[in-house]
Formats: sequence, C-alpha cells, structure tokens
Amino acid sequence: MQVKVSYLFKLSLFFVTALWFTAADATVLYKKVDKDGKVTYTDKPIEGAEAITVKTNQNVVSTPRISPSKQQQSQSDDEEQGPMYEVFSIDSPTNDQGVRANDGSVNIVIGITPQIQPNHSIRLHMDGVQVGQDQKIPYFNLANVARGTHELVAMVINDETQEIVQTSKAVTFHVLRTSILNR
Repeated sequence: MQVKVSYLFKLSLFFVTALWFTAADATVLYKKVDKDGKVTYTDKPIEGAEAITVKTNQNVVSTPRISPSKQQQSQSDDEEQGPMYEVFSIDSPTNDQGVRANDGSVNIVIGITPQIQPNHSIRLHMDGVQVGQDQKIPYFNLANVARGTHELVAMVINDETQEIVQTSKAVTFHVLRTSILNR
C-alpha cells in the first residue's frame, strides 16, 4: 500500500510540474476586430476582445538568404498582380526605435489587413536570418536578442509552395541592454 501511494504522489507531482512549466511558457494576447474589419492586438484586456494564448519560446532557425535576383523577381511579380494584403507592415518596434530589453526579450507586432488567409503564414527575418517558425498569428516574441542595431523584415508565405507572397518594408531597431560595466 505504501509503494502505491508513493508512486501516485510522484506521478501527481510530475503532472503538476509539467503543467506549471507549460503555463509559464505562454503569453496571453487580446484580439479585437472593429466594425471595419481592422484587427487590433494588445497585451491589455479590452472590452469585446478575444483572449489568445501565444507561446513565448521562439527558436531561431537558420535559413539560406534569398538571392537579390529572386527577391527582385518576386517583388516585380507582386507589383504586377498588386498586393494581396492592403496593410502588411511591422508595427512594433517602429523604425529606428530604441528598445530597452535587459533580458533580450523583444516583442514584434505585425500589422496585416485583411486577416491572413488560411493557406498563408507569416515569416520573420532578423538580420537576414529567419527567427522562429512560420505562424498564423502576427505577433512574435524574440528571446536573447543581442545589444545593438538589428533589421527586421516580415513575409507572407504560401504554406503549400513556400513562395513569398508579400514582403514588408524593413524596420531597423536598437536593443538597449544594461552593461556589467555600468554597475
């Protein structure tokens, strides 16, 4: 009987710990769509907003750089067809903004109108390297971003063909971290 109780206690402790770590790895965002169909994301609860849980643990995935000729060709194709999304931009951080991030955490917010199509995803590149995985939610949490100047570019990707559908303008931001030398 003692062995069975000890085993059940350890098993329960394991599940509670696993649940705690899972909960600690998520952030709650709030999504609200206004009467004109404009989607707004915020980290503060607002009336009529839907709560969305976003994983905060993003891994950096290295991908090959796009050659200029392919990028120019895809941009000229997009210009001929016109943009699929009326608004596709990096809203936060803004261009040339200083971001205080002593722990290296930087939140990225992508503005996209209309809402992303079911067969599309958003890909984020920082300094020419893909960060995180393609996702449907226009919100990225970057961890351990080094002090200094960085460049962000967001892309809408066709999930089936992996082709770039639309690209945002590049945004430059500056990470400010406390230095050990200042202590």
